[in-house]
Amino acid sequence: MRRTTCRNIASCLKGYPAKGYLLHCLLVCITLFSTGCASSYSAQGVKYSGKNTKKYTPLPIRVHEEKLVKLLETISGLFGTAYRYGGESSRGFDCSSFVQYIYKDTFNARLPRTSLQLSEIGRKIPQGKLRRGDLVFFRFNGGQIDHVGIYLDRSLFAHASSSRGVTMGNLNKRYYKKGFVKAVRLLEIIESRPQ
Repeated sequence: MRRTTCRNIASCLKGYPAKGYLLHCLLVCITLFSTGCASSYSAQGVKYSGKNTKKYTPLPIRVHEEKLVKLLETISGLFGTAYRYGGESSRGFDCSSFVQYIYKDTFNARLPRTSLQLSEIGRKIPQGKLRRGDLVFFRFNGGQIDHVGIYLDRSLFAHASSSRGVTMGNLNKRYYKKGFVKAVRLLEIIESRPQ
């Protein structure tokens, strides 16, 4: 059998009876693969990635300062809730579902499900500029981001710990300093009108 070198797709398909059909299928596959991983953007131009992005709340989430008090109340009511991998209710949370629950309950916002997906949205914030409601991300098991919490104040953040359930952590503690990757802001605080 004689080997030939292909100079283009059409010359490689020469001699095949269904070369037009094969060429069409190849082009369709290339088009599907090249557009299948495209990301989308929220109304404010903030990048979302992954499937079903239409269900997420556009960023930034505009809230009045009073909502930040509700944020603290909601979180404090959940301290001690058990950790449950994949849990999405007050019977048990994992770290990202805890964040989802708090943002849904407090701001009526729908967010991506995993820590990694959450880390890809919002505006990156330096650790020294954190405000209540910002998300803080960690890498504890090597590789990619695998933990998220909600910043409260004075280096404290709330999160669902696999060993202690919903609790507070301190960014100044060695364990969290070492694992800290980044922080993002999803909220825009708007001034309340005088009454």
